[in-house]
Amino acid sequence: MAKKLLGWFLLGGMVLFLAVMAAGSVIKINCSGRIAPGVQLFGEDLSGMSLAEAKAAVAGSAPEVRLELVCSILPEMRAEAEEKIRQAGYDTGEEISIKIIGNEWRLTAKVPMITMLTEETMERLAACSEEVTMWEWLYAAVFKRPFSIRQAEAEFVWEESCFSELLSICAELLGREKREAAVEWNNGTILVRESRTGFRIDTGKATEEANAVFAQVLEKIRRAPAKGLVVRISLDGTAMMPGLSTAKAQKCNTKIAEFTTWYQGAGSGRAQNIAAGAAHLNQCVILPQEEFSTAEALMPFTEGNGYTAGGTYVNGTLSESIGGGVCQLSTTLYNALLRTRLTITERYAHSMPVGYIPPGQDAAIAGDYKDLKFKNTTDAPVLLLCEATGEEVRVTLYGSAEALRPNVKMESVIVEENENGMTVEVYRLEQAEGEAPLRELVSLNKYHYMKKENR
Repeated sequence: MAKKLLGWFLLGGMVLFLAVMAAGSVIKINCSGRIAPGVQLFGEDLSGMSLAEAKAAVAGSAPEVRLELVCSILPEMRAEAEEKIRQAGYDTGEEISIKIIGNEWRLTAKVPMITMLTEETMERLAACSEEVTMWEWLYAAVFKRPFSIRQAEAEFVWEESCFSELLSICAELLGREKREAAVEWNNGTILVRESRTGFRIDTGKATEEANAVFAQVLEKIRRAPAKGLVVRISLDGTAMMPGLSTAKAQKCNTKIAEFTTWYQGAGSGRAQNIAAGAAHLNQCVILPQEEFSTAEALMPFTEGNGYTAGGTYVNGTLSESIGGGVCQLSTTLYNALLRTRLTITERYAHSMPVGYIPPGQDAAIAGDYKDLKFKNTTDAPVLLLCEATGEEVRVTLYGSAEALRPNVKMESVIVEENENGMTVEVYRLEQAEGEAPLRELVSLNKYHYMKKENR
């Protein structure tokens, strides 16, 4: 009988034990605003703490993430970049340090790149506590240790604004404007100002990459506590090459043509216009493959631009207009060009012959319908020098040796003439050493004579 009672007692105890376990597995405990047993964050046990105590305990617990921004730079900009870093004080900075190792720019930032959203994290801690069952609570209370360990998931964000500021520092210190080489005339010598390659970083692409990288970092932190993370982002740098390099500019070292016309005895107005126009043409630089417009360089023909009234041809008569006489400049330039390998793209003869050049070898400038244009077909700049002395106009062209056309003479042939005018063919005679002379037709020109009543 005693054995039966003992058996029933043991059986009843087991049933009660199983019932309690079953009930405890489904009945959740109200922790009265405190963190339930077994809840941890970043490996720190928060069991039994109030939310305020837990908030203080996890303050500053965000993982430390060090950011590195690296960029390959041009070797020639290293010294300049190092000087900018020094002046900005980033060479010895503690939070933000910038160094150049070899040709690699490296910004290291020890600033908070990951921030924990405290309020959102506290909400998750409270939710984690609400999931504790009665059995887990009893086990923890009796044995003074949690029945199971819960890792509360903190809510983190990455500081995109902080990254943008660091990226702006890189863009500013690495930014480099390109500079074209320049050709100048100084006291009888050609001076070349060196070109400079520009540089810029693609901030848009860097931001896109940072978004993707930090999304992976946040996911890694959420899965497990992390310390000493290093996020390395490569910046794409773009070199901006100058159109005219120093090497090309230095090819402008040869006098390729020179031509002179005379205007002694010209009226004061015409002489003033020639002097003013010569000043506008002097030291013009025509870049490789660029087309030069003589009219654009000389205009506007206004008193404010140095011009005055001077003699000119208008409808078969001799008249006066502001800028009259500048055609002698375009004519002098035209004859210098005929003695080079540069390409003349536009040229017009006067309506009547002029007295300072053989017929057919003149070049007129008139309004927007007559211009002298030429194209620099070489790979070096052309320097145009123009000087008016009061008696003569001299045009000198400097460029590369490939534009040189030696031993050139011009020949004007009148093929038809009557009382109304004449037709003239112009030939270029070129004598290469050891070869037969070449005779090339350059232009066909028709002139009208001044009306009898106006002669």
